[in-house]
Amino acid sequence: MEHTLITYLAHYFVLFPILKVLAINIQYFSSKRIIEEHMVRNLVTWGGMSDVVHVVIALCILGFKATTVHIGSFCLIGWPFIVDWNLYTAMFLAFTTIIVTIVGRFSLFYLHRDAYYHKFFSLYFIFQLSLGLLVLSSSTSYLFMGWELLGLSSVLLIAFYEHRPNPLKNGMRVMFIYDFGDIFLFSLVVLLLYFHIEDINDMALIQKHGCEWAMFLLIVACFFKSGIFPWIWIPRAMEGPTPSSAVFYGSLSTHMPILLLLRMWPRDWALPAYWPEVWTISHPANAIALAIAICVFSAFVTTHMSRQHSDAKNTVAYAITTQLAIIYIEIFLGFYTLALIHVISHGIYRTYEYMRTPSLFHLYHTMETRRPRVTSTGKHFESILPERFRKWLYSLTINEFGFLSRSFDLIDQFLGLKYTSFDKKAARRFTIAISVVWIVFSVVMFVLNRRLFNIEYTSNGNGNTVMSFIINWNYFSVNEELILVLAVGFCVLSFYNIRRIAMYFVTLACSAWSAGLVQALELIRNAHAQHLWSCVSVITLAIGFVGLACYSAYLSANNNEKQASFTAHLYRTPLSNVLLFLLGLTIVGMPGLGSFLGWEHLVHYAAPLAPHTVVKGFFILKLNTILVVLFYFSNFLGLPERKVQVLDHYKHDTLHLRWAQKHSSS
Repeated sequence: MEHTLITYLAHYFVLFPILKVLAINIQYFSSKRIIEEHMVRNLVTWGGMSDVVHVVIALCILGFKATTVHIGSFCLIGWPFIVDWNLYTAMFLAFTTIIVTIVGRFSLFYLHRDAYYHKFFSLYFIFQLSLGLLVLSSSTSYLFMGWELLGLSSVLLIAFYEHRPNPLKNGMRVMFIYDFGDIFLFSLVVLLLYFHIEDINDMALIQKHGCEWAMFLLIVACFFKSGIFPWIWIPRAMEGPTPSSAVFYGSLSTHMPILLLLRMWPRDWALPAYWPEVWTISHPANAIALAIAICVFSAFVTTHMSRQHSDAKNTVAYAITTQLAIIYIEIFLGFYTLALIHVISHGIYRTYEYMRTPSLFHLYHTMETRRPRVTSTGKHFESILPERFRKWLYSLTINEFGFLSRSFDLIDQFLGLKYTSFDKKAARRFTIAISVVWIVFSVVMFVLNRRLFNIEYTSNGNGNTVMSFIINWNYFSVNEELILVLAVGFCVLSFYNIRRIAMYFVTLACSAWSAGLVQALELIRNAHAQHLWSCVSVITLAIGFVGLACYSAYLSANNNEKQASFTAHLYRTPLSNVLLFLLGLTIVGMPGLGSFLGWEHLVHYAAPLAPHTVVKGFFILKLNTILVVLFYFSNFLGLPERKVQVLDHYKHDTLHLRWAQKHSSS
């Protein structure tokens, strides 16, 4: 009974959001893009009620009893879907379902007659799909799939108002930060696969292999996703509508890494458990101590930044970061039950706080009318800190502690967002940045890959034999490194051809397939055949790279005009935009699309053989993913140039129609 119910819940919370996404888009694109809210209302209302009923039944029958279910070949994909039902799974399933249902119902009225009504709920249900994968799945593949979809839906909702360049820029910045953090989580997944560990709840097993340093990978990935570090990207994510801010940054998106940490974090890795020992430089407790220090500093900074912001959503965003930092400290100190209660109650409160921000100023106006004197906060600082220090701290807060806010300048230069146009200078800066980053990344991976796990048997003095592991990776292939370098080169060519659809997709496909080719070469058992195929691949790819580079240079020489960063000049129809965007995501292996299944199978087979190669290939795919989103934003979205396109966007939206008529008259 329990096994059957858990299997049914896994299929329901994964397949039902997919069906809702398909229903919304089929209805929209088959009805001449007329906004029909009736079906969406039914999907949100009745779908939310169905989700709540399923959760109530699951809690009544299963409760909080711990049980593990392995679902073989889930949805005919080929690797098992592992569900570890326990207290954390049950609580977060109920928490996410209630929040998604309430915010979805709120969004029906908040976005009534909005021009992007169907777009919001399509992304909203993709977000619900990612939550189902993150909460229910404990297998590395499906969990990482949910992690990726969570970031993608978040970025696309930041850029929800696609007619304004500023949301697009902030979406790209957040995408860059997300992808940087994803590399750390993927490295952890590859490490688990190296030891043939499919269940993330068995992460404690890597202690036997002397890999407690893996806690560093998990901490960094969670910090980037929650906004603990760097904390300055969260206000930039407030460009989306209020419901998306509430459900992503108020409750679920920033809180889901805490669920991941509560489930994966071994109970004997708390800081008090290490306290009696004598620490050394390489002691794993240093990672926990450093993480606590970062959380304390982040809480201190964001507390002050939330006090000086006049924007309501930004104030709440920094306050959320402060509380999340405290919750992480509770986990690192071993207070897991307290952290669970804190994160759920905090998520519920912040969701309510975000949803009331549209009427916040009206409420404040009423309060000030009734009580003219408003009690100020922060008076304790006046008694604790001297006036000079308070002024210095205030100036730092106004400048967002500038040593981190300037990091956005580096991201903008890297992506060509700092300048008003894509030209040869932007392409050269991108080439230099990619080259430097790749060299540094390759050196780091080379140093780490000098170690391979060998087993030694020693005696402990009591007559018992103890198995120990010595790390000594000595694998290096010149041909495979050349293929990866060519993959990076194709990535650079994609940026050069970001205004040419055909050339862009050709170079993008060459880059992605080159990264996958390296993984496929690892699976060839015969050393002679492997060397032969790698040589042929290097020669073929090198010839293709030279030919595409020469042709790109020829096209650039005949077109010296600067083109604005966000032009929307390739706009045809919403359907063609979506199909081209999906084509790009399919090439780079976005979860659920095209080459993703092939890439995941390569990862599963290649990770135990050459984990460093898999990580470097994933790094290239992340660069390609950023370029796909940049290509879509810069060519199909942004400030419209044609009056026909503008009126087509906003003919159903009276408020935006005025803006459209004003900006298209010139």
